[in-house]
Amino acid sequence: MLQRLLNILNFFVSLSAIVTLVWWHGYTYRPENHGNHLIYLHVCFGFYIAQFILRGWLSKNFKNYLKENRFEYVVFILMISSMLVNWWMDFSVSHWLLSFTGIGDSEHLFILYLHVWLLVIVGLELAKATARSTIWKLSPAMLLILSFIVLIVIGSSLLMLPEMTTNHKGMPFVDAMFTSTSANCVTGLVVVDTATYFTMKGKILLLVLIQLGGLNIISFATFFISKFHNVIIEKREDAVVREILHTGTLERHSTTSMLKKVLATTLLIEFIGALVLYNQWGSNAGFADNVDRIFSSVFHSVSAFNNAGFALFTDGFSNSQTIMNYPMHITIALLIILGGLGFTTLWDLTQIRSLFSRKVPRSPFRLGSKVAISSLILIIGGALLYWYWEKDNTLQGQNDWGAGVTATFQSITARTAGFNTADIGALSLSTVILIMVLMFIGASSGSTGGGIKTSAFSVLLFSVFERFKKKEKRRPSLLLTSDLVQKALAILLYSLITIVTGTAILCIFEMDKDFVDLLFEEISAFGTVGLTRGITPDLSTAGKVVVMLTIFVGRIGPLALAYKLIKRVTIHDDRADKGFMIG
Repeated sequence: MLQRLLNILNFFVSLSAIVTLVWWHGYTYRPENHGNHLIYLHVCFGFYIAQFILRGWLSKNFKNYLKENRFEYVVFILMISSMLVNWWMDFSVSHWLLSFTGIGDSEHLFILYLHVWLLVIVGLELAKATARSTIWKLSPAMLLILSFIVLIVIGSSLLMLPEMTTNHKGMPFVDAMFTSTSANCVTGLVVVDTATYFTMKGKILLLVLIQLGGLNIISFATFFISKFHNVIIEKREDAVVREILHTGTLERHSTTSMLKKVLATTLLIEFIGALVLYNQWGSNAGFADNVDRIFSSVFHSVSAFNNAGFALFTDGFSNSQTIMNYPMHITIALLIILGGLGFTTLWDLTQIRSLFSRKVPRSPFRLGSKVAISSLILIIGGALLYWYWEKDNTLQGQNDWGAGVTATFQSITARTAGFNTADIGALSLSTVILIMVLMFIGASSGSTGGGIKTSAFSVLLFSVFERFKKKEKRRPSLLLTSDLVQKALAILLYSLITIVTGTAILCIFEMDKDFVDLLFEEISAFGTVGLTRGITPDLSTAGKVVVMLTIFVGRIGPLALAYKLIKRVTIHDDRADKGFMIG
């Protein structure tokens, strides 16, 4: 009875907290509400602390309860300590720490600090409630789709709030839905100027959506599936989850370790990237203050590593403030490459010293990592072709160093990143075709990028080469097993059908636009790239919906959406151990 009462109270307190946070940040801040709002926040924290202690007492094993809820335990200990010091000594540790930021409005910053903690606690409570839901009996593919839909709806709803845009009217529904989809699916196609249209709150919201989309919310969904994988009845469902998770087992310790490594790798690379970018901005970058410079560094580091393509400069990096900043271009390009290789490949790269050790009998790199690394040939080939075709066009007037960096950058960004250091609309037709091919192939499996993935491309390419070889006895390639070839062909077919259908519909609704521009837009949307020939803001409502749906389908991934199409394909455990994944 008491547990039921706590669940009901927890629901209403969490709901009121969410509504309050939306109201506080979505509408104009009023100083006269400051005191009452602080009281409300402390009441919420008090409830969650009391609930935590009471649930521990009801568990009849308080020590084990604390062990299972270690993170919440640490959070609440810090909060209780801070409150006691504040009440007994009239000294706020939080205020004291925030005073070192140099920001004048420290009271507003303090409330923001409390909001972050409240959001973390509410998120934990919602995660617990969701874990008990029957939703986990759905297939992994359906869970993936639902998780993205929920995040997109939440993001678009928040973007429609007045305080998110500089005109204080909020985004129109279709534009908000398009922007939220583009951010969550780390695409970068925009219908407005990100630099001038959004307020700082709006830009922070985009940053959060990009980060969640890049980490891929399915990793959180499948983590909970692994925790409660006894509800998964069919063995095939279990196998698909293992492939999506890129792990050989669904035991809790394995998936927990995987998730921690993903988070740690992401945050470490993004932190280093932001630190480097902070020191590379030129004097003409046009930042209002140091806080603006720090935020811009973090935003572009997150956007680059997640292959999102969102930039806080009008016209991207091709504007006068950044077009000649080649060191910054190199940093962004490296972040894109790291994000596009995939997490397992990044982890394998940490073992590169083993290649030169005689004690290791074989290469420490898994097959998937070898394919991902060898796909860097696409970047080199793309850069050379771009330079050759554009040396007398968009690269004209640049020195050899600048032309080389620009050509390489555009070859890299076409692999699903979406940044541009050149006018895409001014490219020659041959270069446009080259970029469309690179966008279609995309990044590596298990990465933050899109496209059909280099794994599927490699399997298809090797299978074609195999047809031309003379028949002779040889060891069969691991890339040419019938299962992998079938999956790669299924992905290719579904991808082509999506792009052709989307382009045909766009031609109907956008008759005033050039076919090449529409095809380029559709491939960019499917590959979650974000490059455009300049037609995105001018699309009709129907055109935006078509592109939006293409982005969504492209991000969901060929593996998840082709799940029902390739039911007969067997997923072998030995290949999972080799770490090779299609899609």
